[in-house]
Amino acid sequence: MTTSCTAALVNAHLLGDPPPLIHALLNPAAFPHPATDIQMHETHISWVVLAGAHAYKIKKPVDFGFLDFSTRQQRDADNTREVTLNRRLCPDIYLGVVPVTMQGGFFAIGGAGVVQETAVHMRRLPDDGMLPSLLTRDQVPVAVVQRIARTLAHFHAHAATGDAVDAWGSPEAITANWEENFAETAPFVGEILLTDRVAAIRQYVETTLHGARAMFAERVATGHIRDGHGDLHAASICVEGRRIHLFDCLEFADRYRCADVAADVAFLAMDLDHFGRADLAQGFVDAYIAESGDDDLKDLLDFYRCYRAYVRCKVACLRIAEHGTDEATAIADARSYLDLAWAYAGGIPRPVLAVVMGLPATGKTTVATALAGRLGLIHLSSDRVRKERGHVALTTHQSTAFGQGMYDPAVTRRTYALLRRRAARYVRRGCPVVLDATYGTLNERAAVLRLARRLRVPLCVLVCQADDRTIMARLAARSLDPSVVSDARIDLWPALHAAFVEPDELPFRVIVQTAGPLDAVIGRAIRAISEARGGKAGSM
Repeated sequence: MTTSCTAALVNAHLLGDPPPLIHALLNPAAFPHPATDIQMHETHISWVVLAGAHAYKIKKPVDFGFLDFSTRQQRDADNTREVTLNRRLCPDIYLGVVPVTMQGGFFAIGGAGVVQETAVHMRRLPDDGMLPSLLTRDQVPVAVVQRIARTLAHFHAHAATGDAVDAWGSPEAITANWEENFAETAPFVGEILLTDRVAAIRQYVETTLHGARAMFAERVATGHIRDGHGDLHAASICVEGRRIHLFDCLEFADRYRCADVAADVAFLAMDLDHFGRADLAQGFVDAYIAESGDDDLKDLLDFYRCYRAYVRCKVACLRIAEHGTDEATAIADARSYLDLAWAYAGGIPRPVLAVVMGLPATGKTTVATALAGRLGLIHLSSDRVRKERGHVALTTHQSTAFGQGMYDPAVTRRTYALLRRRAARYVRRGCPVVLDATYGTLNERAAVLRLARRLRVPLCVLVCQADDRTIMARLAARSLDPSVVSDARIDLWPALHAAFVEPDELPFRVIVQTAGPLDAVIGRAIRAISEARGGKAGSM
């Protein structure tokens, strides 16, 4: 690469605008094959161009300290390393390293021009098979995460180990990685990241590393440090028919990729939590342990989930520092991953039973969903359970009258009883749970109180409220949204309102007004859950 082209790349990156080379690859004529549906995706370290049946990843000329791609030589070497490592899991996906050339001012993949960059050449994977897309569409049954777990366990069983790999599993190496994370997020603490959250995580890390040195040493001695994947979040997984692809492993630093197998397991478990699917995370972990026989992994899972959540928080912070990025989205990501890391670090009781209740359209499900993703809670919804019991598709709306059909009082009692049984099963395993239902009767609320007392688990009751105008607007909007699970309708509102008994018998309840900004609403709810200490129902 010429000096001028290098400068152009660097300057373009600093301005947050892809350089001419990347723009040129959005032209179908730049490819030696048919190139339909061209798309460009950007991360903090690379540009990925999707063109027809192919994908090309080009590294940015960046130096973040933990990686240095500032020279062509470094980027070329990393591309070769990426292909070699990823072929361990996806030999038919990673096709090789190809040159990006320029001739007569025209950039192309391959060709006879002067090489300007190299790119990792991959087979393009189907967008609708990417795990984040499947999760968003609610199309991930537990069987899929069980298959992912078995694939990962088999990979770990054959992955490299030995002295050079084992060194990265020592307490000293783990401490160094944590200290680097804290140093790199330090500029964001106080303005974007809450100071007390970061301080609590640091204290948890120091306490764990000091108190569990023997456990870390035992994991090294028993061969659980492996040259693994290193970046196994949902976006690194594709389901293509019966095939599971674990791609895009971390190639630029052995010290991040070589680690306890628990660190790989924890990454995906954490990301499933972040998607609000802690139930799938639990199923994934269970399947991995069953396949690998590594039952001791559970003792380190929260520590490594905390680590992985904090790494994702750091990545979001790096995106904030990039000009041209969607700063609001990056800030929201950084804060939500920080909350999750803090929850794993003891920010909330584990287990805890949270109840998010209130009339329809007061924001219960919105609040419960957000809490599940930010605190790693198992989200149990009466709307979902009711339809699962009735063998009705979640988005098939019922048009029955109030209290009829699936909403007959007897059906409702059985639905709430099943919610309690599922909650009890998870709580007994140490999982935090959020129940999302109206709880509009004294009897149903009393049953939850008895459950919490019997399980000796802290209980937090959040009562969602909104003004009538907001509720009517939400109900009207629901009628136009085919993805909504709830069957509440405007014409049912008078009957729903009349049947609801205010929870005045619960002096410890927390009222959450949901008409305001969601961040403020969730912040109040998180504070309430974090304060639900002790072993008695209602302790706040």
